[in-house]
Amino acid sequence: MQRLYKNFERVDKLLDGNVSIYLDFIRGVAAILVVMEHLGSRLLVGYGNADSIGILQQVQYLLNMMGGPSVIVFFVLSGLLISRSIFKSFYKNKWSWKSYLISRLTRLMIVLIPALLLTFILDRFATVYFGYDRYDQLGEHIASFFGNLFFMQNVFVGTYGSNSPLWSLSYEFWYYMMFPLLLIAAIKGSKIIRAMSLLLFLSILVMIGTKMSLYFMIWSVGVLVLMSPAVKVLNKKVMLLVSIVLLGIAVVVRPLMMTGRLFTTEWTEFLFLPDLFISVTFGFFIYQLLHNSWGFIRNIQLKSFATFSKLIASFSFTLYLIHYPIINLAYYWAASLGYEGIQPGGISFMIEMLLVAVICVIAYAFSLFTEAKTGQVRNYVFKKAHAPAFLRRGEVVKKTAG
Repeated sequence: MQRLYKNFERVDKLLDGNVSIYLDFIRGVAAILVVMEHLGSRLLVGYGNADSIGILQQVQYLLNMMGGPSVIVFFVLSGLLISRSIFKSFYKNKWSWKSYLISRLTRLMIVLIPALLLTFILDRFATVYFGYDRYDQLGEHIASFFGNLFFMQNVFVGTYGSNSPLWSLSYEFWYYMMFPLLLIAAIKGSKIIRAMSLLLFLSILVMIGTKMSLYFMIWSVGVLVLMSPAVKVLNKKVMLLVSIVLLGIAVVVRPLMMTGRLFTTEWTEFLFLPDLFISVTFGFFIYQLLHNSWGFIRNIQLKSFATFSKLIASFSFTLYLIHYPIINLAYYWAASLGYEGIQPGGISFMIEMLLVAVICVIAYAFSLFTEAKTGQVRNYVFKKAHAPAFLRRGEVVKKTAG
């Protein structure tokens, strides 16, 4: 355990350095790639079936299929950063379910609740004026809304309305619950507490089902990165290039398999293996950012890059949760006017980038009233609940006043 703690301590310090700038950039770009995939599926003709067009158009299609790999990137980053805060509290003997749940739920709910309401409004508008209709019965509509509010999509209900990206949020939430339970069962508390924690962990596994349980392995890749020591043979400068090449291969393999261009059609229905490949290669890439001896990684001097990375990361969660209802409304409005899609090419790519920029501006403005207020809302709840503030990046645990 002492050795693991030393590994954790070293990585924890590295994550407070300039590596965080790269991780912010990756998080922001990943959110934008998700938007591009969903926008491209509505914007381009023959999406996902580009065999008969030129190489540049196929590259455009491929770029528009990076949303799936981007979600896997989110999972690994989540595993890295959430487990980091949990380990900190454990090692400092400051663990509290109350503080942890306040920290996690305020982060999620401050965006999720407005996003669900926005989905209702935009879907309703699309239904009344442009012929979109997801639900036939009011009961189904209400059940789905509250099911998504309490992270039961993929478990007991489907995703709410047009907002299909909400599927990953239930994965995230239950992993947030599972990891500390597993950690407590392994190392903390009395035999009764450990047994109960293990039982709860297993109960969640049964409830969420096989697929979601399997993807906990992908989320846990981030945990492995956090606890991994610096290995000399892996710290050679060439290994950073190797990690980039492997990650590039991984993110291309997934869309090729998803569309049936690689292997047989049966593989398109089970993407866990390519997703695991992405998670491992991305985890290895983060490992290189943390431990590799290339000086530019830790000594970045481009203030504009750091500012841009922080900016796009600051509203990435909001962008992820609200973009699809916006795209859905715009698509049904355009379809009502006779729109049937455009051919891939230079003009369509510029149009797509313009639309992505517009969606990002909307999401940023939306985030100013939601995601940007996370810290204020969290501190308010901590104070009202008389709970100790949960450890976050670069913070020391303090008792909240009041």
